[in-house]
Amino acid sequence: MDYKIITGVVHVHTLDSDGTKTHEEVAAIAGEVGLDFILFADHMTLQGLDEGKEGFYGDVLALIGYEHNDHDDCNHYLIYENDKVLPASMTAAEYVAAASQAGALGIMAHPDEMRGRDARFRSYPWTDWNVEGFNGMEIWNQMSEWMEGLKFYNQILMVLSPRKWLQSPTSRVRRKWDDINTRRKVVGIASVDAHGFLYRAGPLRLTIFPYKVQFKTLRSHLMLTEPLSRDLETAKKQIYDAIRDCRVFMSNYRWGEAKNFRFEIGNASTSAAIGGEITLEEDTKAIVTIPLVGRIRLIGNGKLMAEKKGKSFEHIITQPGVYRVEVYRGKKGWIFSNHIRVVE
Repeated sequence: MDYKIITGVVHVHTLDSDGTKTHEEVAAIAGEVGLDFILFADHMTLQGLDEGKEGFYGDVLALIGYEHNDHDDCNHYLIYENDKVLPASMTAAEYVAAASQAGALGIMAHPDEMRGRDARFRSYPWTDWNVEGFNGMEIWNQMSEWMEGLKFYNQILMVLSPRKWLQSPTSRVRRKWDDINTRRKVVGIASVDAHGFLYRAGPLRLTIFPYKVQFKTLRSHLMLTEPLSRDLETAKKQIYDAIRDCRVFMSNYRWGEAKNFRFEIGNASTSAAIGGEITLEEDTKAIVTIPLVGRIRLIGNGKLMAEKKGKSFEHIITQPGVYRVEVYRGKKGWIFSNHIRVVE
């Protein structure tokens, strides 16, 4: 199938909670940098949705969900396709289950933060891994990685050149994601977690990661079966269906435009793209093409199966499992795909 690739950013805050710009201002910035969609997620509020701010801003589709948390301010959860904020008294297990029962899309936010609960900038990790019903996980959260690398001795450099410090999703979250996907489909998403915070260090006053800067880093690319509709309800369904179906790959735009990345597994009978499934046959192989030279790694059931430097890659698949691709430029992560399932 000839999928239509659209590119956007996920997990963006506004003045409705702890962001620093309005929905309209942020959407205008998204349009300036050529994005197709943006997913807002303010803390514990759907004010923007109630005020009718969901819709198209020029060519940018802006959709509005919210970010829920438990009473310890952990287990942050992005909830979309729900028109009300769930009770703040709920536990993580309860609001994950409630969102699922309501048919909402739910994504764990920054699940592997490890800065320490008592650090200068505390972490907000996911702690209840017994929950059921979630649809996805943030595999790569820009603000989390940046904050985790922030030290007293490097803070000025990190504020002045924030994009250069991003490395890749952590091995711990990739292992967890791969393990869960051996049992069921769970989408991996890259998120910017944009706020536009004012940063103070002595006399220095700077905005950390202005929205435009963040929108030029971690992006999520969705594979649609049809061009994005201009009808709001149809377009919403296209976006959320693609995410649920794991038709997603992630990239760090700083290392290059990735929308022409392709990964499929095929044989003489058929082929499957990201998020799809294929039956194992003798000639089944993975095929990858990338727009710039990089180090391509094929991951199967959480383990490195093969790697090659170049712009294309092929590898024979001999066993069933869940397969995804990672691409690095130098030591920095560039592209990370969701899985393709190979079954007997």
